Amino acid sequence: MSTESTGGSERPDPAVGGRWAVADARFDALPVHAAMLHTGEVLAFGGSANDERRHDDPHPAELWNPVADEVRVVDQTVGGDVFCAGHSFLADGSLLVAGGTHAYDGDFEIGGVTLPPFSGLDHAYAFDPETERWEHRGYTRHGRWYPTLVTFGDGRVLTAAGLTKHVPWVALRELELYDPESGWRRLRGAGRWLPLYPRLFLLPNGDVFYAGSYNTHYTFPFSLRGFPTAILDVENRRWIDLGLPNQSQREEGAAVLLPFRPGDDYRTRVLLVGGGTPGGDVAVAAAEVMDLGAITPKWRSVPSMAHARYHAYAVLLPDGTVLVVGGHGGQSGHSDGDGDDGDSGFDDSDREEGAVPPSPNAVREAELFDPETESWTTLAPMGVDRLYHSNALLLPDARVVAMGSNPARRVDELRIETFEPPYLFAGERPVVASVAESVAWGDELAVETPDADTVDRVVLIRQSSTTHCLNTDQRLVELAFDSRAGEELLASVPDEPNLLPPGYYMLFLLRDGVPSEAPFVRVERTE
Repeated sequence: MSTESTGGSERPDPAVGGRWAVADARFDALPVHAAMLHTGEVLAFGGSANDERRHDDPHPAELWNPVADEVRVVDQTVGGDVFCAGHSFLADGSLLVAGGTHAYDGDFEIGGVTLPPFSGLDHAYAFDPETERWEHRGYTRHGRWYPTLVTFGDGRVLTAAGLTKHVPWVALRELELYDPESGWRRLRGAGRWLPLYPRLFLLPNGDVFYAGSYNTHYTFPFSLRGFPTAILDVENRRWIDLGLPNQSQREEGAAVLLPFRPGDDYRTRVLLVGGGTPGGDVAVAAAEVMDLGAITPKWRSVPSMAHARYHAYAVLLPDGTVLVVGGHGGQSGHSDGDGDDGDSGFDDSDREEGAVPPSPNAVREAELFDPETESWTTLAPMGVDRLYHSNALLLPDARVVAMGSNPARRVDELRIETFEPPYLFAGERPVVASVAESVAWGDELAVETPDADTVDRVVLIRQSSTTHCLNTDQRLVELAFDSRAGEELLASVPDEPNLLPPGYYMLFLLRDGVPSEAPFVRVERTE
């Protein structure tokens, strides 16, 4: 049985602040990467998991079942260390993973930079949720450590950024495309200097948006001019600069596509939150929104969060709000896991349960951003710090799961914590009685529900894959629906593959902001 967590403060009303609970299940290894599979389980993996001693013997992946609260180990190893790889979902629901760690960093430091730096792996794999097996998917042209992957509407995957396999490591402008049918090739003419783990998103017109936030340890000399927000015109292979965010220091911040609504013609808006200076000495609470439907798109400051957050994690919720969790303010101030932990109440039994000593500057209170009012609400505090190498993603039952944290090498947080947002305490939930397993773009989706008369929103949320505050898969698309016949709703699926990239989505019905549990529906082209 899970244990409710209050973060050491007074327990708030869950109808106002939501409720956190630490699960009974624990991971065996640090979950650096996480993905919500269409089978209902969460895939977690980390390769060597920031432990150079495991580089030649990486940890196997694990599967957490959020219903049974059980963790299983995937009894298979891959041929490389996928620690700090990039990933996104393919059309068939497999998770494509590319890059990782070819070699760990050295022990010589100059100007705050460790030499040699980490070097990138050139392997690619895909995890099949049905067979629960990894399959080798060829080799990238370059090794990539901290790359970003984005799935296009035609099922191909863009791969960008990352430290290379060999000297000079950081000098990688080249972009690559993965085609499930033909493998890897260079995207000629589209090269650009990008930071590590750039926040990239597919736009409804097929272009790719870079939000200006990033994760990187090696920015010099590129950081002298910053990393301006930009759009890649994929068809013409050219980048269009949109300028720096108003708060340009956004290392370890989060960006998210705000909900696509039929009422505003699926207009694209992006939220950028948190982050700070390289190394995390100064964290920021600033938030900005860019409306890409404007004649001249530019960042517009909106009210700041209550807390500055370095290592911020943003999760789209079914009601269209954005949950921001985790991180720390100012310097990380982490414990190294040894010695006296003062009055924190932390002891050896906590270590045995896979816990990490509390960090002085950790931010435990969750915050909720409402895109309609552009306002923030402070929610209940989590019970576990979530710092570097954490993850947070939406579950089909409309809860959020947070996992991981690695404030220092070989200091691994293995506990799992779930969050019930306030909407789960706001009334009876609508029910999805049945729905087709798949639907094509441009078709109608029939949803059987006893609540057809009272449902006011139908939304699809793409399954997530997360690492290092980055989630390129995450998007919410609301469906228009006009037909109610008895206990059936007919919703219209837009005929726009770049708005709804092929793959699996959670289908939520909402009534007065209260979501149903979600079955998975595959969006695909049918002949």
